[in-house]
Amino acid sequence: MSPLLFAVFTADMPTLQDVQTATYADDTVLMVSNADPKVASEKMQIALDAVEDWTKEWRIKINGTKSAQVSFTLRKETCPPVQFGGQSIPVRDEVTYLGLHLDKRLTWRKHIWTKRCQLNLKARKMYWLLNRQSKLSL
Repeated sequence: MSPLLFAVFTADMPTLQDVQTATYADDTVLMVSNADPKVASEKMQIALDAVEDWTKEWRIKINGTKSAQVSFTLRKETCPPVQFGGQSIPVRDEVTYLGLHLDKRLTWRKHIWTKRCQLNLKARKMYWLLNRQSKLSL
């Protein structure tokens, strides 16, 4: 019931042209795409200011420690930092969203490595059941 209520509560979140908003449960992502990193940051700042005004109106607190800014690009140049609530959002090289580990070059290396580690751990936990000396019959 709470995801439905949250969706109803956040249905009027401001949206702007050229800014995509993705929400799932209580996770929200704002995405801007532009060839010029400065223009992308300006558009993102405008969107963040609109969301900040909306959160103040509805008395919603944003957890700043979970916020991150990532520039997905093959270039060395990244987007200038943006602010939310008077605090600069930390710029990171990778971020985790809904279980996906995304790096700034979108190589999937970190995600695949993390999932392999998780599968290896599960296989080790089941080793007693699957090894040759197991008492289970086929």
